[in-house]
Amino acid sequence: MYWLLILSGFLFAGPLQVTEPVVSQFEDGPALPTGQKLVPGETIFFRFEAANFRTSESGKVQLTGHAQVFDPRGTPVAPPDEVAIATSLREEDKDWKPRFRSQFQLPAIAPPGTYRIRFDALDMQTRQKASGESSFEVEGADVPPSQQLIIRKIAFYRGQDDEAPLKIAAYRPGEAVWVRFDITGYKYAPQNAIDVTYDVAVSNAAGKQLFAQENAAVERSQAFYPQPWVPGIFSLSLQPNTAPGTYAITVTARDAVGKQTVAERAEFRVE
Repeated sequence: MYWLLILSGFLFAGPLQVTEPVVSQFEDGPALPTGQKLVPGETIFFRFEAANFRTSESGKVQLTGHAQVFDPRGTPVAPPDEVAIATSLREEDKDWKPRFRSQFQLPAIAPPGTYRIRFDALDMQTRQKASGESSFEVEGADVPPSQQLIIRKIAFYRGQDDEAPLKIAAYRPGEAVWVRFDITGYKYAPQNAIDVTYDVAVSNAAGKQLFAQENAAVERSQAFYPQPWVPGIFSLSLQPNTAPGTYAITVTARDAVGKQTVAERAEFRVE
């Protein structure tokens, strides 16, 4: 039961509360259905309301709301969003409820799991503060973190867009060999800057190097959210006269910030 009294020119109706948190896929849209998962890179919309805020004798309302998203590891995805509401109410506005709206874009490379939105409202007239937490799920690739530079999940594919790797890495002369992997365990410079490169080399069964490319890919970037891993992908075009046999690709990754180097080798066959 709420209590009501007049004190120092303010209308009191109990402690400030934050209510009706909603995560949706568009502004003022319906809440995400139970079990629905978002994907990295998607924009989410969040809203909540405040109750028991103070209205002065002249009808003045002054509130400030904040919201911030955190990934499953507790790392903030973006800076906190601040929304201010300042208005004056009339008698016919007695059922009005302040609504705070925020939107966030999920990182393009982000771990799957439960993301949390921590939010609060501050009544600027009484300095009362109320806070809450909401959550949503994100699906996608999962690359375990590492304390040292490492190349994970190196695998061969038939085509660029294939989701499942080949169970047997075997190709025919003239085909394209697609390789994917992830690099993690690199260090961050200020502002979460990273500097990661990798080289690619191919050798035959006797260990003779047949092809090499330094700096096959370079990832130099900085962002508010620390990129958890660097995805790698490249293809090799087999010549029509490529001899049958076992071949190996070697990926050498370098972390310029942490001064780390690591190499990973994987074999495929030409039949």
